Amino acid sequence: MKLSQNRMSPVAWVALCAATLMSQGCGPTAPARDVDQAAVGDTPAAPADPFAITGELQTEQLAASAPSYPLVRRELPPAPPGLWAPPATCRAFEARKASSNPSCIDPSSAHGSLDAALALSDPSERDEALLALEPCTHLSVGMVRALRAELAPPECGDVIVGALVREPPADMPGVIYDALVGLALSGRLSRAAVSPPQLEPPYTKESVTKYIDSAMGAWVKQQATAIQALAIIGAKLRHYGKAVVAVEAGLAEMRFIDAVRKVPVPEEIAKFEEAKETYYQRLESQLEARKRRGRDAALVGLGQLAQVGVIRGLRVERARAILSRMYGGSPINALDGLQLPPLQPAGATTAEQRLVARLPTFYAGLTLQADAVKEPLMLRMIIEKGLPIAHRIALGKTELSPALRLLYARGRFELAQNYWRSVDVDEAIGLLSEWPADRQRPPEASLLLALGIALHGGPANAAEMMVRAPLADLRIGNVVALDALADDGGKLAPMAAFDAALIKQLSAPATATADYWRDVAARFRKAAGLMQDVHDKADAEQRASEAEQTAAAIEPGAGD
Repeated sequence: MKLSQNRMSPVAWVALCAATLMSQGCGPTAPARDVDQAAVGDTPAAPADPFAITGELQTEQLAASAPSYPLVRRELPPAPPGLWAPPATCRAFEARKASSNPSCIDPSSAHGSLDAALALSDPSERDEALLALEPCTHLSVGMVRALRAELAPPECGDVIVGALVREPPADMPGVIYDALVGLALSGRLSRAAVSPPQLEPPYTKESVTKYIDSAMGAWVKQQATAIQALAIIGAKLRHYGKAVVAVEAGLAEMRFIDAVRKVPVPEEIAKFEEAKETYYQRLESQLEARKRRGRDAALVGLGQLAQVGVIRGLRVERARAILSRMYGGSPINALDGLQLPPLQPAGATTAEQRLVARLPTFYAGLTLQADAVKEPLMLRMIIEKGLPIAHRIALGKTELSPALRLLYARGRFELAQNYWRSVDVDEAIGLLSEWPADRQRPPEASLLLALGIALHGGPANAAEMMVRAPLADLRIGNVVALDALADDGGKLAPMAAFDAALIKQLSAPATATADYWRDVAARFRKAAGLMQDVHDKADAEQRASEAEQTAAAIEPGAGD
C-alpha cells in the first residue's frame, strides 16, 4: 500500500504511516502461548515451625541419561538476502592453520590440553590452540569446532562451522550437530536487522512518505523475511542448538523494532503534539506482533538453556536482557537482588577442575564424566557456570553428603533465579529440608531453605511468570523463615532481613495499603542496621526511602 499525503490531516497521516510501515513483511500476530493458567493456592498460615514445608514438592523429571540424539542432517541454505556479509575478521578463523601438536593420548591429557588452550588470553592464540585439538579422539566429535564458534564473535558462527554442518562425520553426536547448526544460524541472525537505510534531513511529509514507501519499506520487508526464515530452521533443532537460535532471533527482533522506532517524524507533524503522540501510539500498536515474537523467542531460548542447566553465560544474559528491554518493568531479573551466602572460593587443584570452571555449561556436560560431580570440589567448580543434565542425573542417584547437598542446592537456587522454574526451587527445598539427622544444618543451608520457602508455589517457569505478572499474582512471599533467621541474630541475619524485605517489596499486592509499604520500609531499615558493608547498607536505606515514599503517596488524602 502506498502512502498519499494529499488532503490528509496530521493525525490521519501518522495513523496510515505507522500501519504502512509495519505492513512490510511483519506477518500476522503470533498465536497466544499455551500456558497453564491454574492459580496456585494462597500461602497457608505460618506453622509453629517456620521451616515446615507446606504442600507437595516437585522433582525434576529427568531421563536415565543425558540427551543423546541421532544425527539428523539439516539443510543450511544460502544466507537470505539483506544480511550483512561476515566481517573480514571472520575469515581469519577459516584460514587459520594449527601450528602445534597438543597431547591427546588419553582423556586426561586431552582435558589438560583443552584447559591450556582455554587459559590463553589472546583470542587468536586460543583459537589456534583449539583448532589443533579438533582431531583429538578423546573429545566428542565436533565439540571443539562448536566451542571455537562459541568463543568467537557471534557474527562469525556460520563461517567457522558451515563446512562441518554441510559434511558432518557419521559418528558425530546429534546433540553436537544441532549445536553446530544453531551456531551457524545464530551467526546469520546476528547480521540481520543492522544498518537500516537512513533519511537525510529535512524531514518533510513528502520525503518521509517516499522513504517509507521505498528504501525503508523494502528494508523492513527484507529483514522480517530473513529473520523468520532463519528462525523456522532453528525451531527444528534440539537442545542447545535450539536455544542458541532462539536467543539470537530475539535479539534480531529487538534490533528490528529499534530501527523502526527511529523512523523520523515529519517536521509538519512533529509540531502537533496530538499528531505526534498518535503516531507513536499507532506505531507501538503495529510493533506489538514483533515484540511478542521477540518475547517468545527469548522465552524459548530461556526454556532450553534451563534444561541445559546454564547458570552463568552470555546467552542467558542476552535472553533476559531482551525481555527486560521489550517489556519495561518485566520481573525476569527481579530475583537477582537477593543476597545469597558467599560460596567458598573456587580452589581448583587439577587441570580437569580448572577446565569445567572455564567451559560453558553445554560443553562441560559433554566433557566431564557424570560421576565426577560426586566429589565436592568438582561440583563446586562446575557450578561456576551451570549444572549440566548429566550431572543432575548423577547427583539424583547419589547418597549426598552434607557438602554435596549444600552445593547442589545452591546450584538449583541460582537456576531458579535465572529462569523462575518452580521445580528448581522445590529441588533446593528438598535437598535442604532433608538434612542428615546427625548433623546440624549450617547457617548457609538455613538461609537458602528460607529463601526457597519464600518462593515456593510460584510460577512453573519464565513463560508462565510473564503471563501471570505482576509478582503479586505469583503467590510468593512467605517470609516467616527468613524473619526467624533475621531475628536470630546469626551471621547471616543481615542477608535474611534484606531478602525478606525484598521479597515483600516484589510481591506487594496491587491493593497494598500505606501500612504495607511502611512495613516494607521498616524491614529495609532493620536490614540496613544489621549490615556492615557500606554499599549494602546504602542500598537497603535507598529501598526503605522508596517504600516510605510509596506509603506517603497512597495515604488517604495524599496529593490533595
